[in-house]
Parts: sequence; C-alpha cells; structure tokens
Amino acid sequence: MNFYEHHLGDYMRNTAHLSLLEHGAYRRLLDVYYTREEPIPDSQAERLVCARSQEEREAVRIVLSEFFTLEDGAWRHSRCDEEIERYRDKQE
Repeated sequence: MNFYEHHLGDYMRNTAHLSLLEHGAYRRLLDVYYTREEPIPDSQAERLVCARSQEEREAVRIVLSEFFTLEDGAWRHSRCDEEIERYRDKQE
C-alpha cells in the first residue's frame, strides 16, 4: 500500500499520552505495516523502523506492547489488518 487514511481525531484520542519519540516510533511502525501489508516480525521490529539507540528501541517496544498484539512471532495491528483487507478487496 502506498496510501492509508489517517484520522487525526482517532489518532490523537488514542495516543495523546505518548512522548514525541513514541509518536515517531508508532508512525514508523504503521508505515512499515502498511508498506509490507503484513504483521511486523518481532525479531526485526527495531531494525525495520531504524531504532538505533536504547531509548528508540525502548519506545518501539512500548508502542508495540500497547497497540499491537504478538502472534506467532509477529506483531499484528487490528486496524491495519482491516485497512489492508479493504485495500485488497478494492484491488480485486
């Protein structure tokens, strides 16, 4: 996918408590998820979003644990899955 809707009200309502670094981690995780159109492998999560410092890696883990679900070694996001499914339905 090269495009997804970003609902500002929904995003701010659910993420207002995040630090600036955590916001960046979350948006990068979403971009990776949508670009790959699949869950994010746990073993590659930090690498895929270019989290290099300990603080960045911790922010990624905080966001993953709060907004994603770990299933079979990969992080799933229910809203992303719904949007990807809608996108694929339109492609057919």
